[in-house]
Amino acid sequence: MSDQAPKRLSVSERLGLVNYRNQGRTDARAHIEVDTSICNSTCSHKCTTRICPAKCYTLDEHDQVHFQFEDCIECGTCLYACDQGAVTWKYPHPEEGRGINWTLG
Repeated sequence: MSDQAPKRLSVSERLGLVNYRNQGRTDARAHIEVDTSICNSTCSHKCTTRICPAKCYTLDEHDQVHFQFEDCIECGTCLYACDQGAVTWKYPHPEEGRGINWTLG
């Protein structure tokens, strides 16, 4: 038996282990919708670009927010952090949606 503790994975390493439902389907529908026109017109802090652990929100060279749902881990951080009403969630039928497969509960 080893006296060494198991290696702790970084957030990046953990995200690399996520198993997405309907992986590779180009017709999968997003469970989350983001109105980036709100992000880019009335939001002064653009906090979602800093708080999303999966880096689904990015800023381009013109300080414009872009969103892609494919790597979303459904943590809900953006839903609660956005105070501008730009983020909404609605879950489609499991066979049509993206989402992640939970393996630990």
